[in-house]
Amino acid sequence: MSELIKLFPAYEEVFYDDLENHKKYFLPICSFNLQLLDPSKNEWLHIVSVKEIYEGCVGEEREAYHTQFTKADMLGFDIIDGKYKFDADWNYFQTSTEITPEQYGEEFTELEIEYNMNEAMYQLRKAYYSKYGKLYDKYSYRPGLTVNDIRRLERLRQLTVEDLEKDEDSEYMAERAEKKLYGIFEELNIEKKSLEECNFGGENLTNKPIFNEKALDYIGCIEGYDFQQNAADQIYLFHDDSIKKAVICFEYT
Repeated sequence: MSELIKLFPAYEEVFYDDLENHKKYFLPICSFNLQLLDPSKNEWLHIVSVKEIYEGCVGEEREAYHTQFTKADMLGFDIIDGKYKFDADWNYFQTSTEITPEQYGEEFTELEIEYNMNEAMYQLRKAYYSKYGKLYDKYSYRPGLTVNDIRRLERLRQLTVEDLEKDEDSEYMAERAEKKLYGIFEELNIEKKSLEECNFGGENLTNKPIFNEKALDYIGCIEGYDFQQNAADQIYLFHDDSIKKAVICFEYT
């Protein structure tokens, strides 16, 4: 892994302020220096996901809190000193309910359960990466994580990195991992092409960031399922240095 890339960075490395709220809603996936794309640059950008990905588009029912760069499945961030500050109201999100083991007997919505599932899987994959120095690349099918009640959360939280390491080797998953740039990216737009000219052209993006009738620069994308239970197939990052803005978009295929 290049010294210009940090997987599972700390919240303090990614977000500028209000860490309490950024921790409630976001999952820091990857930080990287733009020198990966342009040796003349020396700026860090970040790819993040959200905890409440489940069904439908994130933020689609919260139009009252949309901004120019934060809409359904699109999240805008102001860049301050190389870190992100979410540019919309926190009411854009629907839930931040943390379920403790003592509450397993209580009633929760599916979204609340999946919010906790995504956090738990993120922490498990982070621990796996910390121990083995790579993203999880095996085959796993755990029926216990698909039951339609809170037992799936309890079972997920009982899993360890050693359990993951015992999973069946997968030639497909290994080949998939080998194809990733620097072990993480599906694509890096080194040639500074338009989004439509790239291999990952964003055909299924719900929204795309526009400023002054021009699309923001497409930087690259990663696969979301490497990091959480329910995820976007691809997480896209866009950037405009002139207005110090980064935008994350989720795509489902």
